[in-house]
Amino acid sequence: MQLSTKRWLLSPVTQWRACRFLKHQRGGMTIETAWILVRLRRNPTEANYAIARSFLAVSENPGLKFDDWSSLPQEEKDRRCSWLRRHGRSPFQQLGISEHFLLQAGISVTDWGPQNEEDRD
Repeated sequence: MQLSTKRWLLSPVTQWRACRFLKHQRGGMTIETAWILVRLRRNPTEANYAIARSFLAVSENPGLKFDDWSSLPQEEKDRRCSWLRRHGRSPFQQLGISEHFLLQAGISVTDWGPQNEEDRD
């Protein structure tokens, strides 16, 4: 049985939240990473489990990176600006997970975060 199938059977709400989170974040991480982050957000006491799971998908450069808005099409810039107007923070920033945890767990996340002043048109 595939991992995603097991997740839908064992924890459908977490899997649904991870898929929704990944849809809003639009890249910058794998579904495995999204699942770990969403699970950790809802259950902070599972940090050790999240760290153990993340070692199965360790990235070469763990930590938090920021997306380059200048290389994006205007439609994506508009989508992100609209999201930020409504929510104030990117989907990843809404989780409230520290960069220290990402480094500790060996997880790599590319966040698109608030747009820099020089990137605004």
